[in-house]
Amino acid sequence: MNFKTINQRFSYPGGNTYLCKFRDELKRLFEGETVLRAGADHLVVISLNLTVEDIVNRVKELNLVMGHFEGGLRNQIKAGIYIADGTPQKPIVMMDRASLACREVHGIFNREYAVFDEELNKKHEQQQYVLEHFEEAFEKGYFKVFYQPVVRALTGKVCGYEALARWIDPVRGIIPPFIFIEIFEKFHLIHRLDALIIEQACKDIRDDMDSGYAYEPVSVNLSRLDFELSDIKKIVDDAVAKYNIPKKYLNLEVTESAFSSQNTNLAETIKAFRADGYEVWLDDFGSGFSSFGNLQSYDFDLLKIDMSFLRTFDTNPKSKLIIASIVDMAKKLGIHTLAEGVETKEQYEYLKMIGCEIIQGYYFGKPMPVEEYQNNREKYCRYEVSEPSELKEYYDTIGTVNLLDNRPLIINRNTIVNFMPTALFELIDGKFQFIYTNKAFSDFMASIGARTHEQIINEFIDKFPEERAMLRQAMLDTEEQKIPIDCAMTIYSCKLIVAVKFLNRTGSRTSFVLTCRNLSKIKKPKYGHL
Repeated sequence: MNFKTINQRFSYPGGNTYLCKFRDELKRLFEGETVLRAGADHLVVISLNLTVEDIVNRVKELNLVMGHFEGGLRNQIKAGIYIADGTPQKPIVMMDRASLACREVHGIFNREYAVFDEELNKKHEQQQYVLEHFEEAFEKGYFKVFYQPVVRALTGKVCGYEALARWIDPVRGIIPPFIFIEIFEKFHLIHRLDALIIEQACKDIRDDMDSGYAYEPVSVNLSRLDFELSDIKKIVDDAVAKYNIPKKYLNLEVTESAFSSQNTNLAETIKAFRADGYEVWLDDFGSGFSSFGNLQSYDFDLLKIDMSFLRTFDTNPKSKLIIASIVDMAKKLGIHTLAEGVETKEQYEYLKMIGCEIIQGYYFGKPMPVEEYQNNREKYCRYEVSEPSELKEYYDTIGTVNLLDNRPLIINRNTIVNFMPTALFELIDGKFQFIYTNKAFSDFMASIGARTHEQIINEFIDKFPEERAMLRQAMLDTEEQKIPIDCAMTIYSCKLIVAVKFLNRTGSRTSFVLTCRNLSKIKKPKYGHL
């Protein structure tokens, strides 16, 4: 992997030394087998005796040994394995198949090898078919737009669609997007496909607007190469103008992988889109790229939470916590949220509970061609199942409420605030001392008449012996029971609820966390009982 970094670091003579070391280790590990150099940094082993397990163990040892080359330079070695089936085959064909398997794990850090099998062979044949027939597919209109509904979590009504590309081939049937999109990106054809999808999506929106039926915004996917190989802003603007649709009905999804490139035009184009009234969504959030750096550097209207978190929803409790943390963070940044890959009622109910605004997945509907929607307008396009356009902003505003915050009445954006008066304190040899208090705690103590931490400690000891004893007992109870303990007490004529929780003990040093509420400040409402 990245052999050029070895040449850059150690010069070409150093690179040659590395290859010689590589060769020697291969000959040692595969003693008795044939070892060849295919060219550049590719070497070949032909074995008549080893099993796949034997080969894999030697590849792992090879990586371990070469990882310590020249003071610890880590340059992972990948292997592709082809098992001959006994039929006469040319050596070049066998080598190509092993090389094809090797390319399957290229760039995947946690995989060192792949074995050529029938599934991989089928995938390779599909890729070859795509390369040979892509021009025909463009010319004859084999590419179709399928639409998958997105649903407002609070209401259960359809509030938009995602436009997805499908290749309907007369010979192969439906060619999966993960096959042709990868190839289109590799051979710099993806911008042609995306332009086609944008054009068709705008046309379909106009058809819906003219039909008298309900219509919703549509989101389209943009590749990083769209920003490099074309004037994507002009393509979008021209399509919107051609079909005379409001810009708010075309949302632009930019996948996280786009931001891993060094394309300086990307940031400027995104700003231009948003300035012109388009919504820009960050797709596949959390899928493995520098998500938080992107949030820091760019402005987005919506985060699409990657479906990988929902795949482990039922088996990994961390998934729920991560999703909730993403929603909480997005609310604080003033960004809307959409979760994709929703397949069960339990997932939907959880996402609704934590305040995720929009849901997408097979639980609500699979991607379908526009004809299927048109042929079943009474089912899919009725106003009863669709969100009226005039309510979008209304529900978007409701979506800004952070249901995970302890103060949901206050909309905080770009700020971190803890409104709960909180203090960390220790008992050291029976002596009480604060080690941290937040501003809310200091304000709280000032509101009941205490000005400094020292005054709190001294006056609490001198003036309130009953309350002190109560707090001491609570500290003993929470340490024993390992749960928070509440105390109701009166200090400076204020009725307080003080909650304390044991954290840890080492020797004569014990730590606790404490929170306070002043019940005296809660006034009775002027109106009567409801």
